Order: sequence, then structure tokens, then C-alpha cells
Amino acid sequence: MMNHTRTRIPVIVLLLSVLLSAADGAGGPKTAEDYYWSGKDKYHSGDFPGAIEDYDKAAALAPSTAKIFGSRAAAKRKIGDRDGAIADARTAARLGDKDAQRILRMLGYDW
Repeated sequence: MMNHTRTRIPVIVLLLSVLLSAADGAGGPKTAEDYYWSGKDKYHSGDFPGAIEDYDKAAALAPSTAKIFGSRAAAKRKIGDRDGAIADARTAARLGDKDAQRILRMLGYDW
């Protein structure tokens, strides 16, 4: 009698890994929230251009979400894009972001 136990375990591991990897990508299209958090991760790892790209995608999907513009303003400031940072901070402030409003007020800008 042949022992199939030794061949079943690698096959089961292979099937589980395929199923789990498919489940990660099977969530459908990314949402604004997905792009926002991906941008946050990139920002905190120092990838400011990558963060801005993700915030751009999030903003396109959710143009009335203040936190996206506030976060993109911070990333733009990190790469030296002062005008872009101020424009995004103003958008965030208009959308109700209290931090952006406070910072702009301290710097002498309106929104």
C-alpha cells in the first residue's frame, strides 16, 4: 500500500497559499480609504512621492474628504512643494479639517 500522506501535505500547503494569495487580490478595486492608508504607510516610510501618488488616487475617488488633502499637503511639504502644500491645506481647511485651519491661520493664510 502506498503512503500518500507525504505528498498530500505539500499539495495542501500549496493550495492554501494559492487560496490565501487570491483572497488578498480578490477584494475588488481599491477604495479611496485603501489609497489613503497606503499613502500613510508610504509617508511614514519616507516615500513622499509614492504617498502623493496614492493621495492623488484617493482624492480622485473622494474629492470631499478633508483628511486626504491634509495628508497630501504634509507629503508635498516634505518634498519642498510649498505652493502645492498650501493649496492642499486650503482645500482640507475648506472641507472642515481643524488642523489645516489652525496651521493656515498661524501662517497668516486664509482658506
